[in-house]
Amino acid sequence: MITFMATTIGTQRRLASDLVRGAIGGLVAGIVFAVATMWFVTSLDMPARTPLLMISTIVLGDDAMTNGDANSTIGWIVHLVLSIGFGLVFALLARRLRTNGEVALAGLVYGGLLYVVNFQILARVWFQTFKTANQPFEVVVHIVFGALLGVALYSSGPRRGEPLFGLSSPSYRELLGQRG
Repeated sequence: MITFMATTIGTQRRLASDLVRGAIGGLVAGIVFAVATMWFVTSLDMPARTPLLMISTIVLGDDAMTNGDANSTIGWIVHLVLSIGFGLVFALLARRLRTNGEVALAGLVYGGLLYVVNFQILARVWFQTFKTANQPFEVVVHIVFGALLGVALYSSGPRRGEPLFGLSSPSYRELLGQRG
């Protein structure tokens, strides 16, 4: 009974740790995503706050852009809440992965899937404002978001103790002819 309780507590702590890492990873990746997008639109001679105004239409409605109700503060809040949520979902998915390499690949795929769901499905059906976004840029920035989420979950859960890039693993030392 005591062993079961200790195992359960340990599992709960690891889950909580992974969820915190996913939330922080989502937050950081979301900030990088937003800043990169703001930089990109300024390179197109548009105001930096344009992406935030567009994001605010998720809660304010598509007509908010045209009637002047779009709000960059609401855009930041919506974007960061979604980023944290996506980070939490990824943290739960990453718990099943055994190596940091799998996490890195899963992060890239996850970012790509977020793009498909957000821009190719939801934007076409409910969020018309996002149809005007630069699609190649959106693919790249979503994949970068996923990659950053992957980094946030490196060496967590079953990968605990695995070196970041696997460079100190015994097989690597053996490749170099080194022992110990």
